Amino acid sequence: MDINDALNIIRRLENLPEIYDQIERAVCGVVHGYFQDMLEVERLEAEIMSSPNYSHDELEPHLEKKAEIHKKYWSNSSPFYQPCSSSSSPEHIWECLSDIEILQNGDDDCPLYIFKANSKDPDHGLVSKKAFILKLKEGHLYIEHELFG
Repeated sequence: MDINDALNIIRRLENLPEIYDQIERAVCGVVHGYFQDMLEVERLEAEIMSSPNYSHDELEPHLEKKAEIHKKYWSNSSPFYQPCSSSSSPEHIWECLSDIEILQNGDDDCPLYIFKANSKDPDHGLVSKKAFILKLKEGHLYIEHELFG
């Protein structure tokens, strides 16, 4: 290792707290944006479903909107993760998340980030674990997987 390599390592170590803060803001920003966009649609669905005589056809445009949101935030196009249903109670409520942690694999060639949080069900008070794996693709962060616990 020459002196320039050593100096670059020292500079990188000195800047780690700032780098980690930026990474955490970026990861939280993607997940927060996804939650905001999905919640908007879920609230419309809940409003429709609260009517005793609603038709399932009324929900179809909202499923299409969810699919658009999915394309915007997700890199994984597996049908498993595609939105396919509606609910009478919204699931993507950012304010229900607590104890948020951001983890990363530290691989400069293939960086992965984990967004991990507790999620409290607003109707029943049950707390579950929620996690997303995000990856960098073409200079942008995208959700790759969602994990439940």
